[in-house]
Amino acid sequence: MDGRPENDSAEAREERLSGLVHAYATALLAGDEVGAELAIREALDAKLSTAEIDDGIIAPALWLVGEMWERGEISVADEHLATEISLRVLALQREARRTTRERGRRRVLLATPTGEQHVVALRMIGNLLREAGYDVLMLGPDVPADALAASARSYRPDVVCLSSTMVGGADKVAVCIDEVRQLWPGAGFVVGGRALHHGFRARPGIELCRRVSEVVESVDAVVKHAHLN
Repeated sequence: MDGRPENDSAEAREERLSGLVHAYATALLAGDEVGAELAIREALDAKLSTAEIDDGIIAPALWLVGEMWERGEISVADEHLATEISLRVLALQREARRTTRERGRRRVLLATPTGEQHVVALRMIGNLLREAGYDVLMLGPDVPADALAASARSYRPDVVCLSSTMVGGADKVAVCIDEVRQLWPGAGFVVGGRALHHGFRARPGIELCRRVSEVVESVDAVVKHAHLN
């Protein structure tokens, strides 16, 4: 078997690590905590393990900072600042891992109501939620309210996401919410789409998501609110 795909993958991973080490070290030397956090968030998004981030990014950058201090190229204050930034970044990393694990215990059910065939945004939402760590079940388009409620009762989602773009969609979404609540009252809701942008108001347990990019934040808010209750 030709080993080139594995070699290419290893080379790409090493190149990614090298770029992240450079970005992280540059941020430390500039006293840029935001830049340091962004480098580590990029590493987390790339699915690097805790060991890879610690041993392959943070440690080499701190070694470089220590060597520069020993050579007199930076002050002891600069070295201390780099250490403090790294300690805060380590805390960020632990929290990000904890959040991902917690999301993995939560199920999100996605659908559009009866007559709604537009699902591009719903597919995007599903991808974003999966990447964030949620357990996602996609029912897809044109799901009658009673069928949605029956699925909710069977799969017991923490959150139901509904999207509607058509005229009258807000009323259909409201019916879906009522039907689900009768059979599975434990669900919260995130709703979105053009049909809901005007006149539909968020209320306890129902979050209005105006942009696809905000869906993870919206689902997090519903889950957190349910947990607090």
